[in-house]
Amino acid sequence: MTNGWGTNGGGPLPPQQPSPAGQVQFDEPDWAALADQHQREQSRRKRMKAAGGVLAAVVAVGGITAVAAATSSSGEPKADPTVVVEATSAASQQPDTGGDPSPSALPSDSPSASAPASASASASAPASPSRGASKGPGKAPSSAPAASPAGPPDPLTVISSAATDTAPLTPAGVLPAATVQVNGKTWTRLADAQTATCYQATTGGLGNVLAAQGCRSMIRVTYTSGNSAVTVGIAVLDTKAQADAVIAAFTGQVQGLVPSGHTAYCTSTGCQGTHASIGRYVYLTVSGTVNPGGTAADATATAAGPSFAATARDQLLARGRR
Repeated sequence: MTNGWGTNGGGPLPPQQPSPAGQVQFDEPDWAALADQHQREQSRRKRMKAAGGVLAAVVAVGGITAVAAATSSSGEPKADPTVVVEATSAASQQPDTGGDPSPSALPSDSPSASAPASASASASAPASPSRGASKGPGKAPSSAPAASPAGPPDPLTVISSAATDTAPLTPAGVLPAATVQVNGKTWTRLADAQTATCYQATTGGLGNVLAAQGCRSMIRVTYTSGNSAVTVGIAVLDTKAQADAVIAAFTGQVQGLVPSGHTAYCTSTGCQGTHASIGRYVYLTVSGTVNPGGTAADATATAAGPSFAATARDQLLARGRR
C-alpha cells in the first residue's frame, strides 16, 4: 500500500543502485578544467604585463626622439615644455606572486610623474665652464682693478709747501733770462737781489702784511728797455695759505730795484703794478721810468708789467716739475 509520499506504508525502502563506472556520487568541481582555466589566466596576465612594459618603453623613446629632433633642428631645446614619461612600467617592478596582480601592478594608461625619465636635451649636455673659471688651483681672480703706476706729482701741489718745494731759491734760479722779448721790444736784465727782511723791499704797508704771514725773503729782478723799467718781486712764504692771506690783505707795492749809482724809481707808492699768488709765493710787478725823479708814469713799462708777471708765474710753477 502506498501513501502520498510515494512509499509503502512504512515499509523498507528499496536499496540504492550503484552509479555507473566513471561517475561520482556527489557533485564535485572539474579540477582539470579549473586548472586549465587558471593556467590560461596566468598566461594572459603575463602577456598583458609584457605588453604594458613594451608600450611604456616605446612612449619614452618617442618622447626622447621628439625632443632630440627639436634640438637638432634649431640648435637649442625648444621653449615648449617637454613631455616626461615613465621609462619602466610599475608592473615590471612588482614581484610575480603567482596570484592576481594588485591594482598598482597593472599597466598604466598614462605616464607616471613620480619617477620621470627626463628627455630634456639640456639634461644630458655638459655644463659649459664659467668664463672666469680657473684652470688650476689657486686664488679666485680679484675684481679690483690693478693699481696703475703713480704719475708725476702735481706741480702746484709741490710748490704749495716749503716741505715739498725744496729746489734752491735765487734770483738767477727763478728768473734766469738775461733778455726778454715783450710787445716787440727787448728787455735787458739790469739788476737782481734777494732780501731776507721782506719789508725793506716794499712800501705802502706791504711789509707789515708780509711780516704777519712769516715772509722768508723777497727776490727782485729788474728789466729795462730804454728808460722804461719793470721790477718783478717774489715774496717767499712757507705755505699756500699764507700766500693767499697776503693777497687777501694786500696793500702797498714792491719797490723798484736799480744798481747802486742809478736813479731810483718807484720807491714810494704811486706806480702801476700787479700782484697775485701761486702756491706759497706772492709775485708782484712795479712799472716806471729810470729818468731822473723816477716817479713818472711810463706807458711802455705799464703795458709790459702783466707779461712779466705771467713769466714769473710760469717759472715758479716749473719748480714743481723739477
